[in-house]
Amino acid sequence: MKQLTIYRILSFILVPIALIIGFLDLFVLIMGLSGNPAMLFIAFVMACLVIYVFASLRFLLHGIGNERPCKSSLRDWIKVNAYGTLFIAGMFFLNSTGVFFLDNIQLEQMLSEVMEQQPELADKISMDTMIQLFKTVALIMFFISITAIVHVQIGFRLLRQYAYLFK
Repeated sequence: MKQLTIYRILSFILVPIALIIGFLDLFVLIMGLSGNPAMLFIAFVMACLVIYVFASLRFLLHGIGNERPCKSSLRDWIKVNAYGTLFIAGMFFLNSTGVFFLDNIQLEQMLSEVMEQQPELADKISMDTMIQLFKTVALIMFFISITAIVHVQIGFRLLRQYAYLFK
C-alpha cells in the first residue's frame, strides 16, 4: 500500500513535467522536420516520457483506482514507453551529476565557449548568472530523473501486481 501511495504522488508530480516536456517536444519536432534529422531522435525520446506519464496515469486512475479492466494495449504502451523514459531519465541523471562534479572554474570555461557562439547572449547575461542558471537546470534535471526512474520501477511492480486488470 505504501508503494501505491508513492506511485500516486510521483504520478501527479510527473504530470506537469510531462506537459512542459510535451510542449518543448513540439518545438524539437519542428526543428527535426525542418532540416535537422538528429533532433528527431530527441523528439522521439521526449515523447516516450510524455506518453509513459499519461498512460501510467490512466492505469493508476482507471485501473487501480476504480478497479476497472484495462486494455492490454495500455500495458504495452506503458512498458514500451517506460524504456524510453528510463533512457531520457538516465541521460538527465548523467548530465546533471556531471554538472555537480564540475567546479566553478571548469563550468565557467565550458559556458564561456558556449557564450562565444552566442555573442548577442553574452552581452545580456553575466557569467555568474549563467553559472547559477546552469546549476539550477541541472538540479531540476536531477529531480526529474530520480522521480521518473523510481516511478518506472514501481510501475513495473504494479503492472505485475495488477496483471489481472489487463485480462
